Amino acid sequence: MICSKCKNDFLEHEIHEHHVHPKFMDNPKGLGRKKNLCVKDHDVLHKTIPSIIWRFVPVDKKQQCIDTIIKYTDVVTK
Repeated sequence: MICSKCKNDFLEHEIHEHHVHPKFMDNPKGLGRKKNLCVKDHDVLHKTIPSIIWRFVPVDKKQQCIDTIIKYTDVVTK
């Protein structure tokens, strides 16, 4: 399987399914677009959007935050 970010080929168990709209950001079922990322790239990406910060995002700014994360994910995984 190919990692969407680094474009290297990995065994299936070395690839994680990344939710473009993360589960912790009001998407508990993980619905929506997903990308295949190697373990390293997936870990790096999630360190940039730690779930603990989500609790402090004001309700009226959450959609803007989600849109920004989706945009960022699209840039880093192209």
